Amino acid sequence: MIFQIPIDLNIEDRTVQAIIDLDTGFIGFTESKNGEEIEYYYAESPLEFKQALLKSLEPIFGERNLVNFKISGKNEHMKYVSRYLRENGNSDTRD
Repeated sequence: MIFQIPIDLNIEDRTVQAIIDLDTGFIGFTESKNGEEIEYYYAESPLEFKQALLKSLEPIFGERNLVNFKISGKNEHMKYVSRYLRENGNSDTRD
């Protein structure tokens, strides 16, 4: 089952929704333009879409961030780098 939540964004002269997929955790945007839907990944979307999403969500932000490293993509990258360095030693390959 696909479970996505649409959030209407307040962007002047544009009809844009942020789409949050609760199964994957991905966020994307869909813009309706001239009767056509244009879909964007979060990373490739226009900056104003991201800013409008944050502005929409700001009223429900918590006062304090408890942090969750299990869902941090950066944490996953660091785990990979750390594992790679451990498995391959700390050798210097520069000439």
